[in-house]
This record gives sequence, C-alpha cells and structure tokens, in this order.
Amino acid sequence: MKVKSILFGALVASILSTPVLANFGNTTQDLPLLERGVSSTQILAQGQSKRFNINIEQATTLKVASEHFPGATSTGNRISAVLYNAAGQQVAEASSPRGHFEMVRQLQPGNYQLEVTGNALGGTKENDNNRYELHVDY
Repeated sequence: MKVKSILFGALVASILSTPVLANFGNTTQDLPLLERGVSSTQILAQGQSKRFNINIEQATTLKVASEHFPGATSTGNRISAVLYNAAGQQVAEASSPRGHFEMVRQLQPGNYQLEVTGNALGGTKENDNNRYELHVDY
C-alpha cells in the first residue's frame, strides 16, 4: 500500500512538473520575429500568451495595433499587449475589452519582446471571433 502511494505521488509530481520544465527551454531565439507590416493570423488562446521578438535597429516610434477579421465581432474579446526590453523590464502596455488595442512607444535600438494575451467570448478555432492580426510599423 505504501509503495502504491509513493508511485502515485511520483506520477502526479511528474505530470505537474512537465509543463514547467518544458517552459524553461523557450528562449528568445524560439520566438517568431514580428516585422513591419501585417502578421500572420493568430488565435486568442483563452488566457494563453503569445510572444514575439521585435528588433529595433535605430531610434524610432513603434506602433502595434491588433485587428480582427472584417465582419467578425470583437465584442467581448479582451486583448492586451505588453512590451518588454532585453532586460525583461516592461516598457509599454495596451489593452482593450473590445478586441482592438493600439500601442505607440518611442524606442531606442535594441531587442524587445511583445506579449499578447486575451480571450474571446464564444471563440473557437472554427470561427473568426478569436482570430487577430498585428499591424506593425516602426
């Protein structure tokens, strides 16, 4: 009986620790690069964040805006973005309860990460309510 309890505890511990250990391997090199223009289509994954690298080569104004597909309702879609510098410090943030944020920030040269998080009411992979694109200019 004691052996079964130990084995069960070890099994539960390994299941719970696997996602945490897997997350440590996610380096900035693994992240998609967000460049000028319109990003590929992204999905609001009910609270799961999506990170992007942004490389700024000269002092500039960064503008990032989210947009849903035309005709798709964004009512009830909460979306937010946080911009971090290379040291991991937050340098800007924007959010919207209606699915369309806009972030404008003067930046110095360097590497930055944009983290986008959100959730869509009634959004599933089969409809467009939870899909968005990022419009980037700098």
